[in-house]
Amino acid sequence: MIKENKVSKYFIYAIGEIVLVVIGILIALQINNWNEQRKSNQLSKEFHQKLADELDGVIIRFKGDANRAAELVNYIGKTVIILKKGHLTKKGKDTLDFTLRNFFQFVRIEGKLKTFQELESTGQLGLIYNKELKFKTLEYLSLFEAVSKMYDQMASQVNETEIVDKHVTLLVDPNSINSKLDYNFKHLADDKFLIIRLARFGFFWQTKQFFSESISESSKKLKEAYIAEINEK
Repeated sequence: MIKENKVSKYFIYAIGEIVLVVIGILIALQINNWNEQRKSNQLSKEFHQKLADELDGVIIRFKGDANRAAELVNYIGKTVIILKKGHLTKKGKDTLDFTLRNFFQFVRIEGKLKTFQELESTGQLGLIYNKELKFKTLEYLSLFEAVSKMYDQMASQVNETEIVDKHVTLLVDPNSINSKLDYNFKHLADDKFLIIRLARFGFFWQTKQFFSESISESSKKLKEAYIAEINEK
């Protein structure tokens, strides 16, 4: 009977030891999971901030693009009128010269967010916990990419300077950063195809102005969504 009591005590003691070990393991696992979740949350917050910062750069760039496009729309429109009238004043020459120097500088864009690409390539898109925010980002990137392709198509036409190269010679001044243009205004005014093309380029610049403003505004809204998500963490 005494032996049986001893065996029972040992058995209970062993069970207790096992329970304590299991509890210790569970606590250790819970602490480890908590640490991993804390690290994941911190990493998620860092990527949210990187995306917000990158979007801030996009906003600034496209605001500049929109302003530049608006300037070219104005100058090209005035140039077309000057050429159609066939009369050149001093002020008109300044406008014409500006247009001839700048109408073709239609810069392409890359419709991507490098930070989002990094998350995608490393399989970490799950760090954007908010599914609605992730969906908004994918929608934004689809628009961004579509605009990028449209810009490529327009740039391939606007950047062709052959239409004016036959009329205009660029005279480089080694003592100045400002180049001079040599042309016969009458030849320019008589070239109806040139006038038509310039008018079309003005439309392309106007299109760029509209979509640059649109991308800038969309970027601003998405950035605000990421900042709001950061503040909730």
